[in-house]
Amino acid sequence: MCCRIPDFKEWVVGVSKIWLVCLMLLLAASLQMQGCASVTTRPTVDPMLTSQEAGVQRRMAAEERTELADRLSRVSLPVLVNGLPLCGDRVTWYLGMETASEDLYAAEWRQAYREVLGVNEHVTVTRVYEATPAQAAGLRKGDRILMVNGVKIEPGKKCYDTFHERLDAALKHGRPVSFWIERDGAPRLVEAIPAQCCGYPVIMDDSEEINALATGDTVIVNKGLLKFTETDAEIALIVGHELAHNVLEHGVKASGNQMLGAAVDGIIAGITGVYSNAFTNAGTMAYSQEFEQEADYVGIYFMERGGYDSTETPKFWRRMGANNPYSISHASSHPTSASRTVFLEECVKEIKAKREAGRALLPEFKKTATR
Repeated sequence: MCCRIPDFKEWVVGVSKIWLVCLMLLLAASLQMQGCASVTTRPTVDPMLTSQEAGVQRRMAAEERTELADRLSRVSLPVLVNGLPLCGDRVTWYLGMETASEDLYAAEWRQAYREVLGVNEHVTVTRVYEATPAQAAGLRKGDRILMVNGVKIEPGKKCYDTFHERLDAALKHGRPVSFWIERDGAPRLVEAIPAQCCGYPVIMDDSEEINALATGDTVIVNKGLLKFTETDAEIALIVGHELAHNVLEHGVKASGNQMLGAAVDGIIAGITGVYSNAFTNAGTMAYSQEFEQEADYVGIYFMERGGYDSTETPKFWRRMGANNPYSISHASSHPTSASRTVFLEECVKEIKAKREAGRALLPEFKKTATR
């Protein structure tokens, strides 16, 4: 019988593997004995207390989120209602109330929102805003909604989706909406007559970034920006600014500029064989500062029409500049914070002059301009 003798290379590899295993075992033993192990004695953490603390923190988070979202809606509503003359044909019908049910929230958050909003398996009215159709109809916080226009809203999973589908269908043509509600254990029939407002929903995003966004169809305000604001007027300024972007179709125009730039880049690439996105970027940036200034201008009319005094709004951009010093004197897609502050001061003067002259609070547009 013949045995193969391993060559030198195989022998080295085999020995290396053995040494590697030994080193790993030695390291494991060392870590277990002393190594990086903790050297203190500590109190043990009770899982039940940890769970209770998590519940406390979730409730605090739910309270903050609810407060900020309610504030945004309360400020936005008069801006949307009284800004109708600026919104063209983007009009919708509203009642002026907030509703919720526990199936809106993830399982671990439901108890927090039960405590904060009083929600349960039924659709419940959580807020009724002043001077709205919902208030005029007599709807109140805590009312349970049982039926919408004769259609029963079954409690439980997906009940809120069903409710919203029924309500949206009822509001589509602005006809009166009948609700069977439960209040203090007794059923009641309530009829609400919708009113019109600008058709751009204003919603809050949970991001802590100090920013807001106009999508073309909605206005999104980050939680971080709401926490940065000091007054309702500042929120109205932000909402008005983003509404103006939507109304003036700045997103559509910016996309068109970007596509034109991309087409030029494509032509150059076809000729030279080298692709660069230089013109795409230039198209994206084209008129961006003008769009921002235009939104500042029209936005301040939105806020004034909504009943908010614009006199102090330049201070908002002063604070924004202090919060982001680079923006004080550097501009890219947006004007500098210093420029915006001075520009808004001029806008305030224009509005004051119109008020004193008894003129309508409407922005000035070029005669050839289309919106």
